[in-house]
Formats: sequence, C-alpha cells, structure tokens
Amino acid sequence: MMGQRGICAIVLLAASACTESGEVLHAGDGAAGAATAGSGGSPPVVLHESEVRLSTGQMHACRVNSGVLSCWGQDSDGQLGVEASDNATGRGPVVVAGGNWLVPAAGEGHTCALTNDGNVSCWGANDLGQLGAGDRMASAKPRAVTLPAAAIDLRTSFNHSCALLADASLWCWGANVEGQLGLGDRYPGEDQPSPVQVGSARDWVFVAAGQGHSCGIRSPGALYCWGRNTESQLGQGGAEPQQIRTQTRVGTDSDWLEVALGQGTSCARKRDKTLYCWGKMASGVLAVGDIEGRTTPTRVPDFSDWSSLASATFHTCGLRGAAEIWCAGRNTEGQIGREELLDANPSMRQADPSPNWLEVRTGRFFTCARKADNSVWCMGGNREHELGQDVAIDHSAAMLRVP
Repeated sequence: MMGQRGICAIVLLAASACTESGEVLHAGDGAAGAATAGSGGSPPVVLHESEVRLSTGQMHACRVNSGVLSCWGQDSDGQLGVEASDNATGRGPVVVAGGNWLVPAAGEGHTCALTNDGNVSCWGANDLGQLGAGDRMASAKPRAVTLPAAAIDLRTSFNHSCALLADASLWCWGANVEGQLGLGDRYPGEDQPSPVQVGSARDWVFVAAGQGHSCGIRSPGALYCWGRNTESQLGQGGAEPQQIRTQTRVGTDSDWLEVALGQGTSCARKRDKTLYCWGKMASGVLAVGDIEGRTTPTRVPDFSDWSSLASATFHTCGLRGAAEIWCAGRNTEGQIGREELLDANPSMRQADPSPNWLEVRTGRFFTCARKADNSVWCMGGNREHELGQDVAIDHSAAMLRVP
C-alpha cells in the first residue's frame, strides 16, 4: 500500500511540499519552503492533495475516519455502498466495504472514493456511466475505476466525476450532455462510462464538479470552466453561448486556489483568502448581498479571511476567522443555521457559534461539518436522513451530531 507518504512522494515530482507526517501542503495556505515554479519569485505551486474527509451529495453524505468510510442518507440507487439487505433502515451511517479510504466524493445517485494508495472506486447509479467502470451496470458495492496513474484528488456532485492524477493530468467520466467533461465535442455529445482525459495539459492543481459544468485550476492559479452556461456559471459574461464544451479561462487572474460548484452557480477562493461567486440563483447562494445574478466573478463583501468554501444548488458556506462556519442562501430547511426559515439570505452570516471547524460541506438542502476530533455534525433537511438521524425531522437550524 502506498499510504499518505507515498502519495506525497509522487506529488513532490510536480513541485510541492509535505509535512513530516506526509500531508501535502496547499499553495498559499502556509506552504512555506515549497518549491517554486519558474523564476522571479512566483508563488509556490503545490499539487492539491485534498484534506477532504467529508463529502455531501444531493441527498446523502459520506465521511472517512481512520481509513473507514461510512455513508448515510438517501439510498435509492445504492449510493451508500451496501446491499439493501445490509441496510434495513438507511437512516444512520453504514460502513462501506474496503479499507484505507482517504477521500469521499458523494454525488446524486452515486458515490466515489479515493484510497490512500491512489485507487478510485465508485458505486450506485450508473445509467450515465457515473461509476467509471466502462459499462452502465449499477452496483451497490464499490467498483474499481481504471486510471493511468495514481489519483491524488477526487470530486463529484451530481452525475459526473473528475480525478486529479499524480502527473497533474485531469480525467473525468459520467454525464456529458452539457459538455461538462470538457471534450470539445458537439451537443449532445456522449456520456463517458470510462475516464477520459480533459485536454492535454498536465498542470492541473484543483478540480470541481457541478450539475452541468466543471471548473479547474491550472498552475500557478489560472481558473478554467466548461459545460453549461445558461446562468453564466462559467464566468464569461452574459453574451456567451449556453454551452462551452472545452476548457475556457475565467478572466486573467492567476491566484485562484479553490473552486466549488452548484447547479447554476460557481464560487472560488483566492490566495489572499477573498471569496468570489457568479452565476444565478434567487436563493442568495452567491452571497454578494442581493439575489441578482452575476456574469463574472464578483467578490463576496466584508471579509478577506476565508480558509475554505463549499457551494450547493441553493446555499454557500465557508470557514473564516477562527475556523467558524458562515453561510448564505436558502434556509427553508435550516441548512444555514438561522432560526428564520427564509427562502433567500443573500449575505454571509455566522451559521454556528462554535470555532475550530476543519471542514464544511453543502448538500442540496443540508450542511455538514467536521471538527478536529473527526466528529461530524449536520443541519438542515432530514427527510432522507441526510443528517444521519433516526427520526426524519423536516428541518433543524442547529448542528446535530452524526452517530
């Protein structure tokens, strides 16, 4: 087994830095002493080996703790990773077979996960090739995804998935009707049940998958998006076509660090810890102070200390300050932690009074977060037991601990 240090050793070939424990440092997030690309004092270029241990799909969620992967919530397509006979209720977390899991990636009707030796497996719905196994056979058990090199990061959100490999190439599979796989083909294209390379570049450092679009960051920090653009979620301005089926750069800035996608929106964070959003959704998911759409990246006002972000169809959350959870957008189900269950909340406000959170992730109508002790807490809609609770509470505006 390659393990965390093994993955870190691979990533070092592409200029990065590791801690003594083998964790890969992020560019602009304290990666002091990391190798620099080129000359002239350019910022550290660090391949992003994610610290994600928690993932929220549309109606289910998954976590990794000490190599053990468990999932909870909706299980209509086998996305929890267990046979129906092994999951009589589907209400609380169930353990997915296998070991040494590292990064979970929960989608709509499927789930994927990365092991600490760089292997990827997927399970659940497969009508669009979501499992990356070369066919359209659904499975409630993990099926291996064949990739040309070890994966170091993995993302999914709806019906397609993307993996960043150790050679800095980007590979995606699954739904492609919107051009979200970035193949440069013509509408309606073809869904891809096996991984396909996105372009020919080998300098990708981050990737995110939305409903009909994808975005990624190339070294040293250039942001690219592709796929559906009906809500200007590709950040190209309002006069652009409804689809752009090849990787297209967003603006000219080269200091992007992280990107998160929803249904018709995109948000991204820069190295200076400012946050930007664009696209269109009346819930206030853009967090820019109103519910109007934005055709290009627009800064989320008031704060410049964001350390992470997450965005779903109707709400956006991030960590800032003392690693506090702040959110904006829909709160009808209590997913942004406010007592007033309103349809639209267009400005970022603190969602939970506790500090020192490590991760926050947004599902369709719920939010989950992870603490330093690896405990996971969720709030919002629970009709499909997305909060990991036995009782299907309609909403909860306070964090509930997942068993």
